[in-house]
Amino acid sequence: SSSIHPSGRAPQARRVGLLRASALRDPRRATSRRPSIVMMEAVRHAAGLRAVLALVGFVALRLPGTVAQRLPGHCITGPPNINALASDWWLGGTVMPTTEALCIAPGSPDRIGALWSSFPLLTNNFEVTMTFRGRRPAARSVKDSGFAFWYVYENGTAAQSQLMFEHAENQDAIVAGTWFDAFAKEGMQLLGYRNKYHGLGVFFLDEDQPSVSAIPNDNTREIKLGAALPTYDAVKFDFFSNTDVAVKISIEPNQAMVEIPGKGKIDIKGEFKAGGYVGVTHFGGKKMAAELPEASPYVEIRSFEVVNRDMASVGEAPHSTTNVPVTPPDEKVDVLAESSSFRDHRAESDAIKDLTNMVFKLIVETQPQRQLMASSIQSLTKRVAAMEQSFQMLKAELDKKTGHKLGEEFSSLKKELASLTSVATKESQERHVKLETLHADITDVHRKAAEPDHFEKHLDALAQSNSKVIDQLQGEHQRMFGVSIAAIAFILISGLALYNKFRCWEKKHVL
Repeated sequence: SSSIHPSGRAPQARRVGLLRASALRDPRRATSRRPSIVMMEAVRHAAGLRAVLALVGFVALRLPGTVAQRLPGHCITGPPNINALASDWWLGGTVMPTTEALCIAPGSPDRIGALWSSFPLLTNNFEVTMTFRGRRPAARSVKDSGFAFWYVYENGTAAQSQLMFEHAENQDAIVAGTWFDAFAKEGMQLLGYRNKYHGLGVFFLDEDQPSVSAIPNDNTREIKLGAALPTYDAVKFDFFSNTDVAVKISIEPNQAMVEIPGKGKIDIKGEFKAGGYVGVTHFGGKKMAAELPEASPYVEIRSFEVVNRDMASVGEAPHSTTNVPVTPPDEKVDVLAESSSFRDHRAESDAIKDLTNMVFKLIVETQPQRQLMASSIQSLTKRVAAMEQSFQMLKAELDKKTGHKLGEEFSSLKKELASLTSVATKESQERHVKLETLHADITDVHRKAAEPDHFEKHLDALAQSNSKVIDQLQGEHQRMFGVSIAAIAFILISGLALYNKFRCWEKKHVL
């Protein structure tokens, strides 16, 4: 009676236990009741499974961040898979995979690099974990350098591939320093991408105090370094410490968040849609002075993980990745050549490789000679420095003994000699001009003298001139003669008048 429930029905568990006990006492009875026992247990387990599935679905809907789906087409492992990079990403400029990581900033100023996903994200609820390592030179020599993470609705590959190939990867444009003009014309002056973008940008700025800023944009604001960046809520810490730094970028439909564990986080308000492209761009900065060394920060991406937190979307479009061909273990295969799209240039690549080997051999063979030359030049430099010091001491001693500043006097003498040289040069030029004029006149006289008519005209003109001169002389002679006669007559008359005057005075005196 104790096995009977007060409601008149035994509980399900007690009922199963009674049936099992009855089966032990009577095997034939158990045989007839075994299917019903199995059925009851199956129903019980199915009900429990449905409850668990319902709970999991509820948690997934209420807390989408608790369930994540890795998106391999947007992930980069460390070390990077060359085949996955070739299939899922576009690399331009300074971005180059190595045996350990993906280098985006090789440490060269005035250079640019870009990394863009080839396929859009089909979700607006995802998380990116980017682990990178950076180091800067001992002394800062560039400005406006840094790198940025992007989630934008523009296909970065289509926007930058041709521009990058024609200018940023053009040797002549790089040497001439004109490649940046094309990017400025397209409005791409913000760490390798557009100043007016549509989406989210997370900026890692190289300053005296490095900082991380995040700005959403709807293609209306023009973001510039120094004006809008860094932002007031920027997280400032030294991420160029040559250690791994993990940055988590979470994007949801109505907000986003950038978190650096142990350093701080940035909350961003905005509307974010699916269908965007993720990417990383870099600019090596411009040298602050020409005499400073050619060095800027070095940055490499150690890993890049993207997970979808929205189970209602697929996250990314299905696509195939180029597989590595199966080869024997003892056979060496050039993976880059097999997966490259420039297979027709293998002969050229082999020639470049041979040339590189020859250059390496030449460098190795000439290393002792170069070291000897460097040692000789260093010794000669020291001797020249010692000789200059001796000359300075001798000059000081001479000034002291003579009481004159011979250096200043020699400088003034050089200035005077320079002025004399300039005067002599000027006079020589003037004489040269006069001689040229004289030669031109003589040439003209010779040319005119060779003409007979012209010579007769000159003779006639000369005869007429002589006649005029003779007539003038005769007229002047006659005029002078008349004047002379008049002067003589005036003198005689004056003398007689004076004589008569004296006679009159004499007579009066006698009387």
